Amino acid sequence: MSSDSSDQQTQVTQLLERLGTSAGSLGRLAEAVYEDIHRLAHFQRYQMQAGETLRTTALVNEAFLKVFREDGDASITNRQHLMRLMAIAIRQIIVDHARRQLAQKRGGDAIHVELDEGQVAATHEDASRVLDMESAIERMSSMDQQLGELVAARFFAGYNTDELAELTGVSRRTVQRQLQRANAWLRFELEQPE
Repeated sequence: MSSDSSDQQTQVTQLLERLGTSAGSLGRLAEAVYEDIHRLAHFQRYQMQAGETLRTTALVNEAFLKVFREDGDASITNRQHLMRLMAIAIRQIIVDHARRQLAQKRGGDAIHVELDEGQVAATHEDASRVLDMESAIERMSSMDQQLGELVAARFFAGYNTDELAELTGVSRRTVQRQLQRANAWLRFELEQPE
């Protein structure tokens, strides 16, 4: 780990410790991690093909509010913990967005407007893909919690193999084998007709 990365982790940990006791600490924390969270949100939007109706900046803002509204400020211990919570929040927001899109497609409480059929089909396909992937990872987690978390960290947070090894406390090679197993399972699971 580089000196700059270590310094940033220390700064974030100190800001997390000061939340609720120091005026402006939440704002300074947001400034310190914003670029990383924005990159994470952009990556998740791309991975989940969330479409253009969900902007990265709005996603970051909503996730930040969600994490600090639901988890308060005392439970987040360090930068890695914060990033994990942000990845989960962003994932939940994207999945909820996809569910709303599908509900609107089926009529829901939406006001009916003439739309281009190609636009409706693309939006429906993107939302379906998000929900299919979310459902597959949930099924995987019910069979193997650790593998499900590993896949979620890789797919939704964009962690590379070395980061996953550090996160889980296993060797890089073990992570590679687990990801190969997970990829094979997901490929099979997602290709199955409903």
